[in-house]
Amino acid sequence: MKMKIILNPVSGGGISGKVWKKIKLELDKQKIEYDFEETTSSLTAGQIATKSIKAGQKWIVGIGGDGTLSNIVNGFFENGKLISKDAVFSPIPAGRGNDFIKSLRVNKKPEEALKQILNGKVRKIDVIETIYTKEDKSTGKYMSINLADFGMGGEVVYRVNRSKLANFIGGKGVFFLYTLVCLLTYKNKKVHLKINNKETIDCTSRIIVCANGEYAGGGMWFAPKAKLDDGLFDLLIIEDIGRLETLAKFGKLYKGQAEGQPKIISKTASSLEASSEEDIFIDVDGENMGQLPVSFRIIPSIISVKC
Repeated sequence: MKMKIILNPVSGGGISGKVWKKIKLELDKQKIEYDFEETTSSLTAGQIATKSIKAGQKWIVGIGGDGTLSNIVNGFFENGKLISKDAVFSPIPAGRGNDFIKSLRVNKKPEEALKQILNGKVRKIDVIETIYTKEDKSTGKYMSINLADFGMGGEVVYRVNRSKLANFIGGKGVFFLYTLVCLLTYKNKKVHLKINNKETIDCTSRIIVCANGEYAGGGMWFAPKAKLDDGLFDLLIIEDIGRLETLAKFGKLYKGQAEGQPKIISKTASSLEASSEEDIFIDVDGENMGQLPVSFRIIPSIISVKC
């Protein structure tokens, strides 16, 4: 099966270009056939994936960060439906956080990652369908492969994606830095939640997380029990806590020890609806994605992954 390689040349502040050089060298050495295409300012990774799958391509390999890999998977869908049941996705990490590949157990070293996708077996994973509100109050739809959250996390991602500090202090460092910055400036918001179409919760919260994968924020272990193929997402609700308490909680989050902590609700769910009278912004796979109201719904075993 011939692979179609999609590269975002600006992922990770240019890390992806260095990763591609190593991958290309190995592919040429092994005389492996492939098609290659880069994203541009007018052509996204998702658009390239959609075009390739419609042209009959069955194996899409993405090189980039979490946002690029997520965008490619969204290119497997059109109007909310899978374009081809035969299309397979393989990720090669080349970003700042590289959180999604941690749950897939893909090696961060390019040569090792390539070896994994060449020799790996195909398996199905879930995605979280996110229906969000745009600035003009219309709705948008996006498929999350790793993690979606709203509240303080949306503010953190907004700042991280506009920062060049990751080139100097790394993905984990820049996420941690802006987490601390937002810790001092973010005001907790009142939200109304509906879980699994029945249970309702009204609370003031710091951040609410729907986790398909285990990690986010450049290595924060938000959901150590999350599985990409169990038909559920792990729901984490951090309630009305102050700055110092938030700092303590996030220390626990980095270590995967949030469950059971006071003012933290942790459970599994298949759907979540959220609304608020305040402006609350959403982060989906490391990208800012509109604001509340929003709904999340797990779509089980929908994407074929080879790694």
